[in-house]
Amino acid sequence: MNQIFQRLSSVFLYILPLKASIPFGYYLFYKYSFLKEYYYYLTYPIAKIENSLPFGSFLLFIILFAGLARNPKVPYFVRYNACQALLIDIALIIISYLMRIFPIVELGSIIFIFTLCIFIYSISQCIFGVEPEIPLISKSVRMQI
Repeated sequence: MNQIFQRLSSVFLYILPLKASIPFGYYLFYKYSFLKEYYYYLTYPIAKIENSLPFGSFLLFIILFAGLARNPKVPYFVRYNACQALLIDIALIIISYLMRIFPIVELGSIIFIFTLCIFIYSISQCIFGVEPEIPLISKSVRMQI
């Protein structure tokens, strides 16, 4: 697989957790409307895939996990980034369930900004061809692969 294609596909994979962080950013979207427009245009491809299929988000998760993260024929760089993006997505799902129990608006905004920073860091590292190191998650990814 071509190096440029590996890097671009790895960048595309991190849109999945970025889309999962949308519910946390509603307060910031309300306050800064331009952020909402950029965010929705950026996550549009994943939203289109998820909405076009029944159980779209679950099927996308299974396809990425079985087709990329656990497939030994896929290059290690893409598998690493796919698994890391999926683990970030799982963490956001767990946090969203906890936020339903303990609704704290400010914490949601912090999680949104934190996820946005992880996204920016991860895509910049992927563009340069370096594996993004995210504490706790990267170690777990290496155990998975």
